[in-house]
Amino acid sequence: MAMTPNYALASVFLPNLVKLKGAATVVGVIERKEKFFFDAVWAQAHIEHAPFLYSQDRGSYRIGVLNLPAPKDMGESFFVGIVANKTDPQLGRYFTLEHDYVLAKKEDRTLVCERAGTKHTKHFDGPKLTGNVETDAIAFIDAFMELMIPTKVTEKKDRSW
Repeated sequence: MAMTPNYALASVFLPNLVKLKGAATVVGVIERKEKFFFDAVWAQAHIEHAPFLYSQDRGSYRIGVLNLPAPKDMGESFFVGIVANKTDPQLGRYFTLEHDYVLAKKEDRTLVCERAGTKHTKHFDGPKLTGNVETDAIAFIDAFMELMIPTKVTEKKDRSW
């Protein structure tokens, strides 16, 4: 896949911004709806965009979501979601809702993905988009928050020795 400006936004420029400024700082900007904070990122990608900014608190997490220009190619993202831990501001996660195409069904779909450093993980199918940006942002949050719920690990004691 060629590196399009939209792909670079979600996969390079915004993750670098979150890494440099910290997830808690970027989520705070989204909470305050300070769109100008992202102007340098759009300029870096040579894109003009006025993002929709949405935030929520869920349990011990602060969440910020921003939309990106509508994707034209597979791998480009509709939304970026940033999660900051309230008790440890150094902990943060970065999610994308990516455009994908299923050739067998000849239909579009979305994928919930995560970026950690240079590692890109495609987790599962994302929500079907409605066209209402707030509804879609909430559905995206609902989807990636499933990954934030700690799973109980049951300790199995092996006494076979």
